[in-house]
Amino acid sequence: MQTIKGASAHLALAPTRKFLQSDAGSHPSHSILFPICKRVSLLWSSGNRRSKMQQGVAKTAAAAASTFENGSDVGKNASYLTDPAELIKSVETFIFDCDGVIWKGDTLIDGVPKTLELLRSLGKRLVFVTNNSTKSRKQYGKKFETLGLTISEEEIFASSFAAAAYLKSIQFPLEKKVYVIGEVGIQKELEQAGISYLGGPVCLKKCGFSDLPTAFML
Repeated sequence: MQTIKGASAHLALAPTRKFLQSDAGSHPSHSILFPICKRVSLLWSSGNRRSKMQQGVAKTAAAAASTFENGSDVGKNASYLTDPAELIKSVETFIFDCDGVIWKGDTLIDGVPKTLELLRSLGKRLVFVTNNSTKSRKQYGKKFETLGLTISEEEIFASSFAAAAYLKSIQFPLEKKVYVIGEVGIQKELEQAGISYLGGPVCLKKCGFSDLPTAFML
C-alpha cells in the first residue's frame, strides 16, 4: 500500500484526526453534521437512477448520521493517526472540501493531482463538496477542468445543487416559483431541475444583501 505525502495529505487527514479525538456525541459539529448527513443519505439513496457513487456516499452519510443520532462514543479514546495507508485502505469514499483543500482562489494547491490520482488508482470514490452557491455543478466542473483536474459532474455536491435537490425531494409543485436570495449557481441548478424562480443576484443588490458572505446565500 502506498502512502500519501505532502501538504494535501495533511489537509485531507487533519480534520479526520481532529474529529476522531473528540467525543462524537458531544462534538460542537454534531448539530450541523447530523442533518447534513441525514439529508445526503435521503437524497442519494433513493431512486433507480442513482449511480453507484451516489449510493456509496448515501451509505456513508447514513452511517455517520446514525453515529451522531445514537450518541456513539466512537471517538473518546481514539489516538492520533499514525498510518495514513491503513486509513485509506479502510475507507471507500473520500469527501473533499474545495476552497482551501483543492484550490485557493484560482490556484490549485500543490499535491492535489497526485493525491486524487492515487486514490482513484486504489478504486476509491471521490466527492467534492462546497457551500459556495455562486456556481452550479457544471460551472464547478469547468473550474476543475481549468485547473487540470478531470472531475465528473456527479462527483460534485455544491450547496446550489443541494437546494434544487431538496426541492425535488419534497416534490415542490412545478407550477409554483422559488424566490432566490442567492447567486446564479442556484438559478442554474433550479433550471436544470425544471423549477421556476424569481430573484437571484439582481435581488441581492436591490435588497442590500450583496455584501453577505456566500455561505449565507442559499
